[in-house]
Amino acid sequence: MRSIRAWLKGESGQSAIIVAISMVVLCGFAALAIDIGRISVTRGQLQNAADAAALAGAQALPTAAAAQSQAVLYAGINGVSAANTTATTPFSGTSSKIEVVCRGTVPYTFARVFGLSAKDISARSVAQKQGMSGGAFGYAIFSGSTLDLMQMSSQNLTIDGSVHSNADILLTGTVKITGNAESVKSFSAYVTSIIVGGTCQGSSISVSGGSINVPTRISSPAVTIAMPDFSTELKEDASAGGSYFTTSKTYSAGIISLDSPIYVDGGSLTLNGNSFTGQGCMVATGNIQVNGNLTRSGSSSSICLYSKTGDIQINTSVSRIDGSLYAPNGIIQINGNVTINGRIIAKKVQINGSTVNIISSSGDLACLPGTSVSLVE
Repeated sequence: MRSIRAWLKGESGQSAIIVAISMVVLCGFAALAIDIGRISVTRGQLQNAADAAALAGAQALPTAAAAQSQAVLYAGINGVSAANTTATTPFSGTSSKIEVVCRGTVPYTFARVFGLSAKDISARSVAQKQGMSGGAFGYAIFSGSTLDLMQMSSQNLTIDGSVHSNADILLTGTVKITGNAESVKSFSAYVTSIIVGGTCQGSSISVSGGSINVPTRISSPAVTIAMPDFSTELKEDASAGGSYFTTSKTYSAGIISLDSPIYVDGGSLTLNGNSFTGQGCMVATGNIQVNGNLTRSGSSSSICLYSKTGDIQINTSVSRIDGSLYAPNGIIQINGNVTINGRIIAKKVQINGSTVNIISSSGDLACLPGTSVSLVE
């Protein structure tokens, strides 16, 4: 009996050690379950805040200051302070994107047993605005190619609005631009006279001529702007209730109704002296050619000629186009004396006419699908 009691007394010290070790292990499991769970929950909350902030900020693009302010505001609404929120735009070389990073700190509970006090975590989100009120459609003339020169040569070229090229700009003749003239690469003008009412920007700027009025110059690359694509939406609308054609289509001297989209899938579109009513788009997967005038019937009418993969060409000696031209993957070429009451948006732009007037206004965009904002990263 004494030997058993002695054995039990001797084992009591070992039991205490085992209990102590077990408590440490249990604390470790508790730390793993509770602290990692809290980190996961907080990271999810930060991600939700970053997503909401990025989407809210993108709504205000392409105005960087407004977009950043809106992003910080919505991060705060979702529980992340301004000090822990970073909003960056332009992002990745484009003014249509905004990046939001939300940060937070999770204090450890049971993990403090192991000398750990807190964990810094973050969540990131990138949103992009695609549509017609900003980005490429914020300009009277936009060239999306990063390689092709935007060349405009005219005895009298008037652009009521701003101009942007993702590559170089070359101007000759007599030029008046009421807004900004922006190029990611070089800006060159060898002119009889030139007026740029806004800012002239390019990686390098070279202007020479008899009369030069370019007071504000920034010798640094303009931001690269993405080219939007909304052909899928228009195709669906045309298929559902509009006019959908599977071969080339020609309209000769008549009134075109644009109450719903017109989509030419697999062919070209030719317009021979037409007028139009309503607001909408005429889309062709191939080339679009305009011979003669294309005029609106009614002050509220608005049209966009959209070549999905081809070119758009205006060939007549004298013509008036009351609408916007959009060729995101092709060339828009203007020859002759032309007045366009709208915008020119293309991969590549070439203007060679005696007298060319490009007059943009807010009404130009009424025919286009609304803007959309989405998370892209």
